[in-house]
Amino acid sequence: MKQGRLILINILILVAVIIVGGLGMYYWNQNYNYVTTEDASVTAPTIPVPALAAGTIQNFALQVGQHVTKGQVVGQEQTVSMPTSATGKGSTSPAYTTLNIVAPASGTIATVSTSNGQVVGVGTPLFTEVKLDQVTVVANIPESKIRNVDVGQTATIYVDAHPGVSFTGTVDAIQPTTQSFFSLIPTSATAGTYTKVTQRVPVIMSINAAGYSLLPGENCEVRITIH
Repeated sequence: MKQGRLILINILILVAVIIVGGLGMYYWNQNYNYVTTEDASVTAPTIPVPALAAGTIQNFALQVGQHVTKGQVVGQEQTVSMPTSATGKGSTSPAYTTLNIVAPASGTIATVSTSNGQVVGVGTPLFTEVKLDQVTVVANIPESKIRNVDVGQTATIYVDAHPGVSFTGTVDAIQPTTQSFFSLIPTSATAGTYTKVTQRVPVIMSINAAGYSLLPGENCEVRITIH
């Protein structure tokens, strides 16, 4: 009985050693061969379109999700120019001009910020286009791991909106600043109150969408192969 128990204990110890060793090898392999982050998302070029003159919006019927082509007229803006003298009268009357509102590029309407009858000024946002055919992925890599990432490395990308599907990608560029660099506000701090925060460096990657519709803002998990 005692001998059988001893054999069982030895077997359990051996199994535990194998499991621990296997887990150790797995994590070593993952850390050596890959840089992984869940701080990543899909992005795409956006084109905000403002009013070029002050006036009133007319014949404007864009909808979110609508596809437009470059140069397509999507509405008009009626502007008022300097008053001119009316013939034979002592009064003046305004001169109206109608300007076409056109799509500056082919894309999908992401936001609509105006409507018919609205009076707008120069620079007032009218609508925003997004180019869904040019989606990329931005992965924020911890500063302690960014030294292992290079342009041209391949990656496996998992998009939360498409569970079970793996996409292939390639590192196209590494931003030369950390994610928070341009948002840092210098503050004074007394000695002993500073807390170091791990910074993250944005890495821009192309992605093979493989026929799937990827939307800007969707969360991703990225695994970049470094060895």
